[in-house]
Amino acid sequence: MFGKRVRELRSRLGLTQRELADRCGGGFVVQRIGEIERGEANCTLQTISALCRGLRCDPVDLFLFTPQESGRPPQLPDRRLRELWAAADERLKGKILRILTELLE
Repeated sequence: MFGKRVRELRSRLGLTQRELADRCGGGFVVQRIGEIERGEANCTLQTISALCRGLRCDPVDLFLFTPQESGRPPQLPDRRLRELWAAADERLKGKILRILTELLE
């Protein structure tokens, strides 16, 4: 599911895998993007951070698995997750990301 979400966000921006890899920086390679999108690679917090940089999104956006149509308000679980993320301090955001990372492995 995580990889599908990355692909969805990349497609919405009209980016190729190569363009996303370039935007992620830090030596990200196209093959890594493909592995993530196919669910063949586990993501570390550093990988999530790089993906957010490349997709220009918050980490929480990578975990909102219900595709949202343009102009449609977020579903209730998505809204709660966004509210939690917005209210969290940096320490809590780190904990949230660690939990979500563990759930994806």
